[in-house]
Amino acid sequence: MIEGLTGRRTTPPTIIAQTARSSAYVPGVSPARMSDETITRNRNHPMKISSIEIIPLRIPSPPRKHIIHSINTIYRYKDLKYGAPPVSGPDTFNHLVLRIETDEGVSGFSTGGYAGLAAYTLIKNVLAPVLIGEEALRTDWLWEKMFSVCVGQAQGGSGAISMVDTALWDLKGKILNQPVYNLIGGKTKEKIRVYASELYVCATQNGDPDLGLTREEAAMYVDQGFTAVKQRFGFGPWDGPEGMKKNAALVRTVRETIGDDIEQMVDCCRAYDSDYAIRMMHMVEEFNLSWYEEPVRPHDLTGYVKVREAASIPISGGENEYTKYAFARWLEMGCADIWQPDVNRCAGITEVLKIVHMAEANSIPVIPHGGWITNFHVVMAKMNCPMAEYFPPHEPAPGTELLIGQPEPKEGYLELSDAPGFGLELNKDVVKRYIWEG
Repeated sequence: MIEGLTGRRTTPPTIIAQTARSSAYVPGVSPARMSDETITRNRNHPMKISSIEIIPLRIPSPPRKHIIHSINTIYRYKDLKYGAPPVSGPDTFNHLVLRIETDEGVSGFSTGGYAGLAAYTLIKNVLAPVLIGEEALRTDWLWEKMFSVCVGQAQGGSGAISMVDTALWDLKGKILNQPVYNLIGGKTKEKIRVYASELYVCATQNGDPDLGLTREEAAMYVDQGFTAVKQRFGFGPWDGPEGMKKNAALVRTVRETIGDDIEQMVDCCRAYDSDYAIRMMHMVEEFNLSWYEEPVRPHDLTGYVKVREAASIPISGGENEYTKYAFARWLEMGCADIWQPDVNRCAGITEVLKIVHMAEANSIPVIPHGGWITNFHVVMAKMNCPMAEYFPPHEPAPGTELLIGQPEPKEGYLELSDAPGFGLELNKDVVKRYIWEG
């Protein structure tokens, strides 16, 4: 039983490892905005990681007015397919907060839920012990140490490394008093173009898509100033030929609603085999789509190549690929025209930067998956990242106040502050409200 970020005793333990804090730490002085004297001292005495704190949260799923007709592969079974998210899940936490502190009292943090159970266990038992006492600014070196002890852990290892690496970059920004985008290349654009990524399919009681709702939502994004929108297919092979016609009707409805000057993309949600994906693609070619996303299952590289060879639409994907080694294989085989790694899944900022540079050397645009602040900083700093994904909020969702300072788009563009790190703060009251004590 320990006291951590939450200010009260929690179970399970949240401070995973700790060393003594340097006497240079001054209580009551904000470590995020240090004095010149402190910064000079830090150059002579590199800050070292003194503690790693991980806090599990259970944040309720946001309410939805309508049931989503999803083709996501996690809803493949008949009793799950037409409800998203599933009615019930594991009785455990679904979100993590990670905080890394140095011997000078400066801290950085990250949040996330990807591979949560595995990530929590690996950070607590595997990664923290190899990081305590290391110099906090050595992000490449620390990434290699983490990767070396996570080989064989698949997605869980990548998710755990992502959380720690993100917190290390937030920490680095606060030590150096710079936003992360300045540390990874500086601004390549004054503001980031973002596309509205939603437009899930809502079906009527007889299983037909509710085209009225689709039309209403698409028009709302145009009114809000977005210049690009992405929709999801709602039907798959199990729905027969009629399902393909319904998918085509959804794409037609969005195109007719937004007009010809707004970019339109469609997400297959990694649900199809290559033959079905190709047939479906040919049925929507006439609508001038900017890309056709995740047409086949993750890691089906042969399927990606087959779809791309048959395509007149750019093929995109990669949100479920892990590390630069996977994307090196993508490059070798020619899997996609647009790469979409996710900082929260792909092993962090450190690794995604290498993927972005690999893509740039081969004239491949990168549009990261996910409307996360980490992805925004990558897009801001890299020439071959033309835009970012953004998830427009609908109904108020529990936990949206967890992060203070989240940027919001205006007229389809998003600006980042010059605050150090990723420019966000944790709302400790929200952490206390949702802390998991199971």
